[in-house]
Amino acid sequence: SIFVVPKDAMLLGLEVPSIFVVPKERFNLKFGTNTCETEFPAYWNFFIKGSTTTLVCSAEAANVIKNVMDEVLEGPFEEFLYADDEYSMFVDSKIYEARPDHLKEINYFKEPRNGRIISTDTLLKFAIFSYEDDRLEVKLPCPDGGTLVIIETLSTYQILVDGELVATVDDYMGSAIADPPHILIPARSTHSLTSMEEFETPDFGVTVLGSADGFTANGTTAGFVLWMRGRGILVDPPAHSAQYLRLNGISSRKITHVILTHCHADHDAGTFQKILLEQRVTVMTTKTIMAAFIRKYSLVSSMPEEFLLRLFVFHSVKIAEPVHFQGGTLKFFYSLHALPCIGFRAELAGKSITYSADTYYDPAGLLELQQRDVISEARRLSLLHDASVQESDLLLHEAGIPPIHTPASALLQLPESIRKNLRIIHVSDKRAAEAGIEKVQSGFEHTIRVDVPGSQHAHATNILQILLATDLFRSLDVATAIDVLQVTHEGSYSPGEVICTKGAPGDSLRIIRAGTVSLERDGSKRDLRFCDYFGEIALLTDGVHSETAVAATKVEMIEIDKIDTQYLMSRRPNLKERIMRRAKLRDGASWASIAANSVFANFSMSQVTQLQSVMREETVKAGVTVWKKGERVKDVILVGEGKFHFKELMSRDVEPFTQGALLVDVYALEHKHKHQLNFVAITEGKIFRIGGEDMLDFLDNNPGAFIWMRDSVAIF
Repeated sequence: SIFVVPKDAMLLGLEVPSIFVVPKERFNLKFGTNTCETEFPAYWNFFIKGSTTTLVCSAEAANVIKNVMDEVLEGPFEEFLYADDEYSMFVDSKIYEARPDHLKEINYFKEPRNGRIISTDTLLKFAIFSYEDDRLEVKLPCPDGGTLVIIETLSTYQILVDGELVATVDDYMGSAIADPPHILIPARSTHSLTSMEEFETPDFGVTVLGSADGFTANGTTAGFVLWMRGRGILVDPPAHSAQYLRLNGISSRKITHVILTHCHADHDAGTFQKILLEQRVTVMTTKTIMAAFIRKYSLVSSMPEEFLLRLFVFHSVKIAEPVHFQGGTLKFFYSLHALPCIGFRAELAGKSITYSADTYYDPAGLLELQQRDVISEARRLSLLHDASVQESDLLLHEAGIPPIHTPASALLQLPESIRKNLRIIHVSDKRAAEAGIEKVQSGFEHTIRVDVPGSQHAHATNILQILLATDLFRSLDVATAIDVLQVTHEGSYSPGEVICTKGAPGDSLRIIRAGTVSLERDGSKRDLRFCDYFGEIALLTDGVHSETAVAATKVEMIEIDKIDTQYLMSRRPNLKERIMRRAKLRDGASWASIAANSVFANFSMSQVTQLQSVMREETVKAGVTVWKKGERVKDVILVGEGKFHFKELMSRDVEPFTQGALLVDVYALEHKHKHQLNFVAITEGKIFRIGGEDMLDFLDNNPGAFIWMRDSVAIF
């Protein structure tokens, strides 16, 4: 069978397979997904069925999967455990004394169960493809007798039982993901995104995206958004949750941070996806956990560790040291789990939300671990009183399957002062009902809001954050920020109301604060949402609007009048130059070329605007050399119209480059290499040039695009 996780089989009403064919493409780049995730199939077969999982694959794939599973089961090597470095020099001595001994804790959790050793060799068997009669195949015994043969061809897998062909499977099916991906989280609305009302983000609260464990057939794995003053932090985002949020009208610019608690597949799968979705994000975790995450995804994706670290901002948290966010704080602690794992306590305006993360909490069990010298007395007392169970306005505690998770019976024994605000997560509905403890529910309609007093600076802060989220004002200095705040005002528009009309004089720069605006320009229609803007070109060119904008939903705007916008841009000449460059583009032509490119076509409106701001349109005649061999690589070419080719390759059967083709060599740009070929126009056409520095700056802020372009020269 070719399955990815046990949930697939269970949802189809099938037994979880014991034989898996590892797909040739083990990492889906478009969605940032590990398509050869073997942890949970192996766990299910070993712990639930008492059997071993067989993986059919190449020797190279087996080596990668074994290295990943070794660390998942054995934990990081001692040289990669940095607990002593993860405490500030100013930390309280009692907190430092309670630090974990990761090696002892990991070794405890991997002790044999029911006489069975927990290791990669006991959970997995590898059946390696080898050449037989000039073909790649694997022979396996059938469970009920006979022989199973799996043959790998150029594009398919053939399955034979006792010599009879019973199935042929296209190899792409092993790593194919629907677009948009199938997501078990309930949608926010049955309406289209264009007509969907804005979600009112809490000042303090939680929207749960998944509350189940990895073995629940119809539930998404545990993860949620922590909201603080209208901005969100994704905590252990479930697979495809970043896409889910976008499809439900939640701008990625409202959720700029991720907390990664640990590196089990049901907790780290969505982190890499969020990193790739749009703009650069900040990942908060400890040095130990981040190092494990990078090692794992370097193996899974075949990307170098140093390259992966370039894709996001790593905030290395210190245990018990406050991290400031949106006027509140987060304090992290090490929980007790099979791998190094952190939980946290968030505080805002005198209220608190505590998240246990995966942990084993049981007073009697912790005492036994102390007596066995697995944990120290200081560590036990900290786990009892300063970690996953604290008096909180919301205590979100896991209740998975012991011994690596917390038994519900231990939570029932908590004092009323703690238990009154307890909600459990990482548990099936059935087990939650049996325990008699309220379980959190997934979906926006079940968002938990913790009431906090308003902030006296909330309004100004909100406006400033929206401005900083745009490419127009991303690098505002303090003095300019004050100037901008003083000249902004707000506008509100009802559904269907015309905001501006093509041909009318430009009067304001408008930035969307809430709602959806339908914008039509040069025959193209598109939807603008949170932090998108329009009207800037008409203001700087003293011209008229080239677009018509209509409120698709109730819309709230931040607006800056013409004279104030012109004054602000006069102080930012580089930004003014970019906007003027966009004004010179034929928007319809640039948009068509962007839409024809497989990478750019998936960009948000914000990303398209950024790209257009650094594009220069050129008309070229047939025979003109666009790039000359031997000259330094200093720009990128997007083909707008016409046909182009590399002159040295013209004798080969190579299709010409046409509209949407992107010619880019990131490595050559970074290292100032020279062109190896001549790039020439076959016919008259149009190209869009993007300067090298502009392109590198764009890629620095858009990691998903960076990954696609890393090893490419041409992208169609």
